Amino acid sequence: MDNNVLEGWRAQIDEFDNELLQTLSKRMAVVRNIGKFKKTHGMTALNEKRWQKVLKSKLSKASSLNLSKKFIKKLYDHIHQYSLKIEQL
Repeated sequence: MDNNVLEGWRAQIDEFDNELLQTLSKRMAVVRNIGKFKKTHGMTALNEKRWQKVLKSKLSKASSLNLSKKFIKKLYDHIHQYSLKIEQL
């Protein structure tokens, strides 16, 4: 395989990784706003019904995109746990 091809793919991965990080940063900014809203309104950070709905939706989307449901579940579990911590600050 030509090294230029490999480097091109790696450059694409680097670009996608940067987009992922920017998107996660934006997501966490919204999570902070949600946390403030919930505190102001005496709400708990965890809404189990909402979480199950979100997870089901993401797993369905993962399947349609040919992504491993196991991987996406682990990823969203981590994102969710971190989001709950931020909401509680």
